[in-house]
Amino acid sequence: MPQSLQIVFHGVDRSEAVEQAVTKNVEALRRFDQRLGPCKVTVSQEGHQTIGEYSVRVDVLASGHDVIVNRSNMDVMLAINDAFDSVRRAVKDEADKRRNH
Repeated sequence: MPQSLQIVFHGVDRSEAVEQAVTKNVEALRRFDQRLGPCKVTVSQEGHQTIGEYSVRVDVLASGHDVIVNRSNMDVMLAINDAFDSVRRAVKDEADKRRNH
């Protein structure tokens, strides 16, 4: 687990399923960076609840660099998965650079 994980819900009700999905994805990042720093994930929904697109913003400190990713989708779980796919690639790239230097 990173030093700290903060999950913020904005304009959408808190969801245990979303919290579990985010936690699982953050834990998976540790395979690439054992010293993963603080992570903040913001889940929001534009417009009226149940109508607008979900936005997921992930902000994590990896290898001393801030990695910030924003993804949107009508399905919150797809938005989470898309965001963490991008974060995973960035964290892996930073870890590879660190190992090669």
